[in-house]
Amino acid sequence: MDEYKWWGKEGEPPPNFKTKKQLAELGLAPLKPSGVIKCRDYDLFLYDINNSEACRPKRKCSPKQLETLAANRLKAKIKRDYQEWYKEIGFIEKDRVAAVLWAREQLSQNDWVILDTETTGLYSPEIVEIAVVNCTGEALLNTLVKPTITIPAEVTEIHGITDEMVADAPIFPEVYPTDAVLKDKRVLIYNAAFDIKVLNYCCRLHNLPILNLGKRFDCLMEWVAQWAGNWSYYYKDYRYLPLNGGHRALADCTAAFDRIKQMAADSDQIDCPVPIPPKYRPT
Repeated sequence: MDEYKWWGKEGEPPPNFKTKKQLAELGLAPLKPSGVIKCRDYDLFLYDINNSEACRPKRKCSPKQLETLAANRLKAKIKRDYQEWYKEIGFIEKDRVAAVLWAREQLSQNDWVILDTETTGLYSPEIVEIAVVNCTGEALLNTLVKPTITIPAEVTEIHGITDEMVADAPIFPEVYPTDAVLKDKRVLIYNAAFDIKVLNYCCRLHNLPILNLGKRFDCLMEWVAQWAGNWSYYYKDYRYLPLNGGHRALADCTAAFDRIKQMAADSDQIDCPVPIPPKYRPT
């Protein structure tokens, strides 16, 4: 098998030597290469169209084979289109369905509570109000809490809790959410990372055991964001939604409970794990 240079250079192959792609355009199929062009990453084989041992005419497809080929091409196109749709937007719909199913699962069980706190701010925050409601919305804990520091005025403007309101309130060790409230319960929290940080800080501040929730907590804010589907392609994550509960602990617990019920009531196309737009469905 002779070796040739690339076309347009000295030692190029004769005009009757063709590549596989060129053979296909001529209605021929390759058999045995007659020459080769050595490339850096691969060998380009050439076939002599005047040599019956190098190539042969392609067999014509039967009508049934042509029909099968057309059907397979259509399936491949639908698959490519669906994959493109899923990559761009379809995953959002799948996540929404997962959030709805999660909410329905919560309402079918009774092993969870919702917890919320109001604090002195974002930095070294102390709890000034805490509430816990059970799976029926009944308040298990709802109390103001007297912190060791004053409540900043800008924080009071948010939740409305003043130093005067908490002056005679119990301190954190007296309302510490013990096993009586949280034992064997999964804890749903809107913005769990913040509230757990606050609880742990107050426990350390008062030399109390850290509330070791382990895997027993779930961030409701993340599930709601996933359900709402406001995806940020820049941050590669869902945008969080405000709870709009009024920034009081019990009201926020109730608002969180309402969010779960709202999610669970979403029935659009839930029976299909990944709803497929009509344009991508096979006919």
